[in-house]
Amino acid sequence: MPKAQCTTCKKMIPLQILLVHIKECRTELVDLSYSAEEESCSEEHEDEFPDSICNRTDQTAECPVCNNAFPVDMIEIHAATCGLRPSDNDGLESRGSAPVSEISTFQSSEEILDWIACQVNEANTFSICVSRTDLFSRGMQQWQRQKKASPKCRLTVTFFGEAGIDTGALSKEFLTEMLAEIERRLFVGGSDKKGKNPVYCLNSLDCNYFRSAGEVMAASLAQGGPCPNLIREWCFRYLCSGDSDSIQVSASDVTDFELSQLIERINSATNDNISDLVDDIVTCGYTGIVSMEKRDIMIRTVVLHSTMRVIPMLDQLRKGLQMYDLPKIMKTQQDLCLPLFVPGEDDGADAAFLLERSRPVFSEIGSAKHQKEVNIMNFLQDYLQEIEDSEQGGPSNNSVTPESLTVGRIMQWMTGQRHKPVLPSEKKDFVINMKFHHDCDTQHTVCFPTVSTCSRTVTFPSTHLKTYSEFKNILTLAICHGQTFDRV
Repeated sequence: MPKAQCTTCKKMIPLQILLVHIKECRTELVDLSYSAEEESCSEEHEDEFPDSICNRTDQTAECPVCNNAFPVDMIEIHAATCGLRPSDNDGLESRGSAPVSEISTFQSSEEILDWIACQVNEANTFSICVSRTDLFSRGMQQWQRQKKASPKCRLTVTFFGEAGIDTGALSKEFLTEMLAEIERRLFVGGSDKKGKNPVYCLNSLDCNYFRSAGEVMAASLAQGGPCPNLIREWCFRYLCSGDSDSIQVSASDVTDFELSQLIERINSATNDNISDLVDDIVTCGYTGIVSMEKRDIMIRTVVLHSTMRVIPMLDQLRKGLQMYDLPKIMKTQQDLCLPLFVPGEDDGADAAFLLERSRPVFSEIGSAKHQKEVNIMNFLQDYLQEIEDSEQGGPSNNSVTPESLTVGRIMQWMTGQRHKPVLPSEKKDFVINMKFHHDCDTQHTVCFPTVSTCSRTVTFPSTHLKTYSEFKNILTLAICHGQTFDRV
């Protein structure tokens, strides 16, 4: 049982009774020493009263539980309540802030994700009921309207008109689609694929979209969604520190199309046509002489204008990330958090990953059914590799067409998520079960595969998948027109 020293009698007292003890101890001391003629401690009575009483306002003591220093007048109250907090598993306050000592012990990104996942309030739910149509606007609106619960609670999602019950797959699909829409609507990137800057949109700022985006990013990290690794490194460094003086940017960090074009025009300008750019350069905040000798200064002004004007958007995003004390963790463990927010190695699902995680349930070896099942798995491999070879880079919208199909979209159709598992607890258990239905009624023309995303199970109708052409046509139709959760 934790104990603390009484500042009056110097005895070690259990924290749970420290408050009662100190009151009794102080009362006894005052009864023995107090004089009606004394209103305060003076030099002539220094020998009568212990220094712990006379100089109480100048002394501090350390709490043995949280190791923080408090004035001696407050340490008794704090220590008594602090000693009760470790056993309070139901309160969010006991797990809402990350101690510096705990943050400094993280050795990998996986440990950080594990810690964040443990902060989710499993006792309550943060429920979202939304339409797939215009998911960004409707999702943001419903996210902000929730007043009865915090986004720190377990997210549960319902899509209008769908019978699916969320046991994890629907919320992951919602987070996957929302992050894709946030990237498309609230961020703008260049051609170097090194991340994106917030879009300069005061309307989105006024609607608190960037704060909600930060909360969605934090919830995605904590609840098995994709990593929000979409921002540029300078944005990440600012989110870590919140200090604009430490920002280091160059012309390559300008992702706004018009400002990028302006930099190119300044670089290619001559003494004869530099005057044509005066209005554009001055609009960026440049107040010097517009001349070729000042080319570097003018370009630097454009770069700073491009980055500094989106600081309010980053500030609002940072407020959303505070849901799990992420800025504090990011500041202390920048190198470990960098891959979670800044693009690096491609962590998207590919054909090899999806096939490696497939667990086909084959019939007896040598049987006719077994041969059909092997053929279907071969068709799946050829189909995934064909899609992978034809993939186009860049995020797509919510519509799914044969031309926009990617391996990630196919995995999302099977499992609810298009990204590789992020949380360590999910990585080892992530498998996709492949089953085969051989008793399909052949009287009808076509039969589509069925999917249970919660259990990550796909069932193929073997009777209708005799050739690769049939497999490709049926699976493409199923993926493009079977995104909803209509089976329970």
